[in-house]
Amino acid sequence: MSIKLATVVLVSVAFFASSSSAKPAPRNARVPPIWSCAGGHGLHPDPEDCGRFYQCAPGHRPFHQSCPAGLHFDPVLLVCNWPGSLTTPCAAELEMEIPVDEICPVPIPPSHGTMAGSDVSIGATYTFSCHHGYQLQGASSITCTEEGWSAEYPICHPIRCGVPAVRSKAASNKIVGGHEVVPGSQPWMVSFQHPLYPLQNANLCGGSLIAPTLIVTAAHCFRPLNKPQTGWVAHLAEHNLYEDEGHEQNITVKDIIVHENFVYDVLTNDIALVRLSRPANMDDWVSPICLPEEGEKVEEDTLCTTSGWGYTKPLALNEYPEGELQSAVLQEIELPVVSNRKCATKLPDYEIYPEQMCAGYDEGGIDTCVGDSGGPLACKDDVGRMTIQGITSYGDKGTCAQPAKPGVYSRVSSFVSWIHEHVTEQEWAVIRSYV
Repeated sequence: MSIKLATVVLVSVAFFASSSSAKPAPRNARVPPIWSCAGGHGLHPDPEDCGRFYQCAPGHRPFHQSCPAGLHFDPVLLVCNWPGSLTTPCAAELEMEIPVDEICPVPIPPSHGTMAGSDVSIGATYTFSCHHGYQLQGASSITCTEEGWSAEYPICHPIRCGVPAVRSKAASNKIVGGHEVVPGSQPWMVSFQHPLYPLQNANLCGGSLIAPTLIVTAAHCFRPLNKPQTGWVAHLAEHNLYEDEGHEQNITVKDIIVHENFVYDVLTNDIALVRLSRPANMDDWVSPICLPEEGEKVEEDTLCTTSGWGYTKPLALNEYPEGELQSAVLQEIELPVVSNRKCATKLPDYEIYPEQMCAGYDEGGIDTCVGDSGGPLACKDDVGRMTIQGITSYGDKGTCAQPAKPGVYSRVSSFVSWIHEHVTEQEWAVIRSYV
């Protein structure tokens, strides 16, 4: 801890406020020096005002108090007394040099959260986390600098599903025919990767976080059984697959639960649950998407958003991606929902089941493609929350963005009961607790 000498003058300056009204120091704002509490907890004289003293308490900033008018604080007896009866002269009446610690104020723990750290000297760091059911808003750690704390104190607020801290791009902006997402605007998006795949950092399938330990995705990402069944890693808060942007959480997969009636040949019941080996930390970059209600329907022509790191050029029949197989950055598009009846006429070689839904433009040119499997088709609900209505499943004969050939998605509202049956009651309670 650095110590410097400051000359005390006869001007009274109130350096502190009660912890109940204290506000975090703004970024890069100079924090006034705090008279040290190194002497221990309890009462201490204010070196700049004989009639004031301050109280040190664990985990709180010093709390200023005043003696009755005309009385001075006695630093030995720790009481307010008449000036002529003090056991030692008041420092503020003398021009002398008093040591002062150049430190940041002790941070205030967030409501519904905890903080870790003990030192408040230059270079010291405090970390913050939230209790179960809450997510952190703001920096997860702050460092004491010469300009004060490196960021404002974070807060913990109830986890909200489908409400990103960062807004997406305008809805009119139109993966194939898409655009790069605003980083952080899809905090539920997951990239599944596997260390045995020859291309490092390659996205093999997408997924959507629905709880701190649960991801919903497509069953065909893990079937047939010649695909790896262990060793998968879920990458959360990813934007650019090939850059470390400081927000990522990479968590190993503990369990993969594929729908027991999944049929690979026709991709019916194309849904799977993935349980993580540990809960993801909920913050501005990682938060869940909402589940729909059981049996909920989405009206035809509703614009919904889908996203992924998949191939970004249209694919015709018998054509396969060449060169770069995927986008380095997360892409998104908006697609209108197509009724199952219309979808069946546009895709005559397929049976469109009630547990499936379709989306796409008649003119083509905009679609999900190879590498986007498992990602969400997200639609806004009545209160503006993004809800996962579909899971990217397949396209006509492996094509992408062809005219009058909508993509097919697993209808999540048909599987809400199945999800409930395959998660723990605690996990289900978490999902249903979202506001």
